[in-house]
Amino acid sequence: MNIQRLYIPEKIKENKTIILTNDDFHYIKNVIRLKQNDEIKIFNESYGEYLGIISQIGKKELTITPQHQLRDKNSETLNDTEIIFSSIRHTRQDILIEKITELGVKTISPIITKYTNIKNINLERLNTITKEACEQSNRLSKPKINQPQTLQEKIKSFDFTKRTLVYLDERKDIQNTIDILKNYKNKPISFLIGPEGGFSNEEFELLKTTPAISVSLGNLILRTETATIAILTLYNLGI
Repeated sequence: MNIQRLYIPEKIKENKTIILTNDDFHYIKNVIRLKQNDEIKIFNESYGEYLGIISQIGKKELTITPQHQLRDKNSETLNDTEIIFSSIRHTRQDILIEKITELGVKTISPIITKYTNIKNINLERLNTITKEACEQSNRLSKPKINQPQTLQEKIKSFDFTKRTLVYLDERKDIQNTIDILKNYKNKPISFLIGPEGGFSNEEFELLKTTPAISVSLGNLILRTETATIAILTLYNLGI
């Protein structure tokens, strides 16, 4: 039987009880319906993962007692990848955030471009989705979610001496995409995914003034979430 996992931001230490209220309390008691003395895995990026016992359940809170550590915080090895994307409609954006979290992205950076249709981004919802995706995918760490920026602001603040920026250009030949990705395997890398209307001519010109590298996924016009999952999977597999 699989033991349920729960991401909690609190300090985790053997036999130091943790009290949960609100959403986590509701989830454990009413959604997955665990009972007193049931086991649950609790984890975060600072303390690793522990086996816990639900030691008490009240009307508005419950107590978990960590038993012993299952995984050290340093046991997780993820590529230092960032996804920079133009915000899309909520349902599809939920899928995007869930899947890139499952694929191990460390940083998520929403941007606003000339052709971005959805400019109001609910960061609290994105955090909830990444939390649930971590619990499902056996990750220890949640991705960092940055505040939205314009493309111009993101480029200005980007440190090209420490990271490689790769952007998708549907106008470019696909023939060298895989070779380019192989060259940057296991190095800090950021993938820039534009809006479905594409980058404007001015935005393409801005990117050309930087050391950013352009690649293509072929001649078909892909939705943002499809393109993001595809490029990230190619990179992770080192194909």
